[in-house]
Amino acid sequence: MGECVRAGIRPGRTALKNRIEIEHAQFSGHPSGSRSGSTHYKGGLLLNRERTGRSQVTSTKTRGSWVGRLMGVVVIGGLMSTGAYGGHLNLSGGLAGTSPDCHGVFLGKPVPQETLNQVLAAHVRWLDDHQDPKGVRADFCGADLAGVDFREEDLSGANFQEANLTGAVFTGSKVVHVNFHKANLTEASFSSVDMRGANVSGANARLADFRKADLTQANFTGADLREANLAESRFRLAILRGADLEEAYLVRADFEMANLAEASLIRADGREANFQRTLLVNATLIEADLKRSDLQEADLRSADLSGADLGLANLNEAVLTNANLREANLDRAVLFQANLEGANCAGASFQNADALEANLTNSNLLRATLDEAYLAKANLQGANLEGADVSWANLVEADLSQSNLEFAVMFRTNLQEAKLDQAKLYGADLRGANVEHASFRGTRLQGVAIRYAHGFTQEQLNQACVDARTRLPEGLVGPSPCPR
Repeated sequence: MGECVRAGIRPGRTALKNRIEIEHAQFSGHPSGSRSGSTHYKGGLLLNRERTGRSQVTSTKTRGSWVGRLMGVVVIGGLMSTGAYGGHLNLSGGLAGTSPDCHGVFLGKPVPQETLNQVLAAHVRWLDDHQDPKGVRADFCGADLAGVDFREEDLSGANFQEANLTGAVFTGSKVVHVNFHKANLTEASFSSVDMRGANVSGANARLADFRKADLTQANFTGADLREANLAESRFRLAILRGADLEEAYLVRADFEMANLAEASLIRADGREANFQRTLLVNATLIEADLKRSDLQEADLRSADLSGADLGLANLNEAVLTNANLREANLDRAVLFQANLEGANCAGASFQNADALEANLTNSNLLRATLDEAYLAKANLQGANLEGADVSWANLVEADLSQSNLEFAVMFRTNLQEAKLDQAKLYGADLRGANVEHASFRGTRLQGVAIRYAHGFTQEQLNQACVDARTRLPEGLVGPSPCPR
């Protein structure tokens, strides 16, 4: 066999940046933008939406004349003067629905078509000028708005707290800083909406459609997003702490610097999603599909990734301390300077993974597959590699001191200048392994056929612990017995 060539160490990236944990406060304040264009309303077109996505119009209303809309404003003004409607509206500028209770005038009731048009007309005036006495922010707290069509409307700052919006359509609308706290958004459509800073905490958005929506800085704390479609959506700096995204569709979604701590992403489809610097502490990602996802500098401390697919994922400088990666797939993943200290990687696959300078101290790699992995300068002190397949792996200058390598397969593994002090290698297969200049101080080599390794010297052997079962290289003499 030709002489093993020591692999060069590639240039390092910048040092690990300080991780930013984002804990957002409740958003408040009026939207700064004003409505542009003419004032046209779909007036709450009621839809009877089936699971297939087809819609049937159950009631409709033609657009009112200018006089009709003006009369609507007069009616709203009258309601305000009696306190029947306006008494529940906060015109001071705070986010609607910050109160824990919902006392909307439409509480538990469907909103008649004409009234809906009037409320929307008054809301537009409020958006144009907060000081307009005839302008009133829309308050649909607790209202029954199932199937209503709000598409392309500007509803910024409106209050939909605890409203029933099952199957409602907001496609292309602007709902900046809107309050959907504890609302029922089941199967609602928010495709391509501008939903920045919205409060969706505690809402039921199961099977909802958020494709290509801008949800920057939105609050989804504790929201139910199971089976929701979030493809290509933007969740930058959003809060999803404790949210349920089980089986959600997250392909190419952007969660950069979002807070997903304690969230559930069981079997979620997050292929090619961006999780850079995302907070995923204690998150549950069991069997999640994260192929080609970007998790650079993500915080996955104590996260459960058992059975997850992280093939070709970018985990550069990610923090995975005490994470559960049991049976996970990390084939060809990049883990440059990733921190997996104490992680459970039993049965996981790291084939062809790049873990240059990764920290795997005290990790559990029982029967893990690391063949052809690049682990140069990796720290594996105290790691459990019993029965692991490390064939053809590059462990140049790696630290394997006090690790357990019993029955590990190290066929043609490159261990040049590696540190194996006090490691246990009973029953390990070192055929063709390159151990040139490796350190074996106090290494347990009982029962190991080291004669088939390359570069083993008498000086290295004198530092190791062998017994009668150790098969020595030709010409080398066994040292004195090691102390028990």
